[in-house]
This record gives sequence, C-alpha cells and structure tokens, in this order.
Amino acid sequence: MQHALLPLLIAPEGGGALTLTVQRQEADEIVEGELTDAAGRVYPIEDGIPRLLPSTMLEAQKSEMAARDAQVDDYDRMAFLNFFGKIEIPMTMRTLALGSEDRLLEGGCGTGRMSMALAKAVREVVAIDFSFESLRVNQKKLRAAGVKNVHLVQADLCHLPFLSGAFNRVVSCQVLEHVPNDASRRQAVGELSRVAKPGANVVVSAYQHNVFTRAFAEKEGQHDGGIPYFRFTQAEFRDVLSSALDVKTVTGSLVYLFLAKCKKAAGVIS
Repeated sequence: MQHALLPLLIAPEGGGALTLTVQRQEADEIVEGELTDAAGRVYPIEDGIPRLLPSTMLEAQKSEMAARDAQVDDYDRMAFLNFFGKIEIPMTMRTLALGSEDRLLEGGCGTGRMSMALAKAVREVVAIDFSFESLRVNQKKLRAAGVKNVHLVQADLCHLPFLSGAFNRVVSCQVLEHVPNDASRRQAVGELSRVAKPGANVVVSAYQHNVFTRAFAEKEGQHDGGIPYFRFTQAEFRDVLSSALDVKTVTGSLVYLFLAKCKKAAGVIS
C-alpha cells in the first residue's frame, strides 16, 4: 500500500477516517500495518494490500470469496474468458473514454484480467476485489510488469471504503451478476455511484439472459464452488442501474454480456 492511497480511504462500516499504523515499510510501500477506524475496528495491511472488508457479509458472499480463493490458479486458464477478453476489454475501455489524468476505480479486478490495460491508459487505478488470493496474483503480475500506478484493496462492492466522489471513472465488469440478491445489487450500484465524481463515466457489464444463454445456463444459480450468479434481461439491468445512475446506453452486442455506459448525475454528491 502506498501512502498516496490513504487520503481516499474511509472505514467500510460507517465511513469516517482511518488511522494508519505502519509495521513494516519497504521504499514507498507499506508492506505490513493496520488501519483503525473511530470505533476501534482494525483492518490489517498484509503483503502491501489493505484488507477493508466489513465485519458482516452475506453467507453467499462468504461462499463466493472462499471459492474464488480456492480457484485462483484456474482463473487465468479459462480459454473462453481469455478469448472473449480480446473483444470485451477494448470495447469497455472505449466506452469509459479514458484520459491520461483520470483516477479510475476497478470494481472487481480478480486476478487482473483488465488491470494492466487500464493502468496504461490512466494516471491512477484503484482495483478492488474481495478475494485476497486473486489480489495477490494480480499484484504479482503488476510487479513483474513494473506497473506502479495501481493500488490493490480487498473490499466489498456493497461497502466501498472510499470517499464520495473520489473517482472520475468507474468500471465494474462481470461482477454485478454475482452479487447475491436484488437489494444488494442496488446497494452495490449505489456505492459505485457514490464514489464517482458528478458527471463521471461509470461503465458496468453483467451476464445477459437471452435466447443464446438459455441454451447452456439457467437464469439464476451457482457456478462451481458456490459462486452465485443472476442473468439480467435488458429491462432488469437498466432498472438496477437506474436506481443510482443515469443510464446512457446499454448494448447487448457482446451477446454473453450487457455493457452499460452510465453517468453520475451532475450535482449529485452522494
């Protein structure tokens, strides 16, 4: 963790400032330490990654987190995802309309399928995931490539530990469908909106429910290991995004996913 990240952070429960205690630092990176909130809750920094999960999470979230940690070595070997990414990633980046001075939140970075490409296009990336093992794999890749403008944080999309309006670009790809219920999905969208600056581009993708996907998957269920999923109709996707964002476009051209370009409404702070 770099000291530059600290001014963006708040407690995941109740907000509020965090107090940093450094236990080990190497050059500019805090390798081990603690972040403490006003209520005395302590969030560790391990291997340079602050662990800012709320103390209470849904059972389905715990199940998914355990599955993601256990399956981390398999994720980068998924042939379909790697092939699909060659189309999805450039399309997502064009929709974001990134600039070299942007600070971007990547909500659900996994093992870094998009992180490096995003880092090359902007000034600063904050990449979150609630799988600590996935973050460690992402960290290893970024270090090997010499990428230094990505902050990795363990966090829950429904309780983002960041100041309101901290980011002028926000992206979350193939994450919302795994949030376990409608209320939590709306909470996650609300959090993506809260941390975006007014007028910011917010791009979200999620599983699509259509004639093609019905041939091989149920609308709702679980992947191996207990990872929940929900496939959206376009109306459902628009509805959940519209709960906190101004939806500009939704494209189904990726067939497997919907990709939405949204805006944080001008003048809206939280």
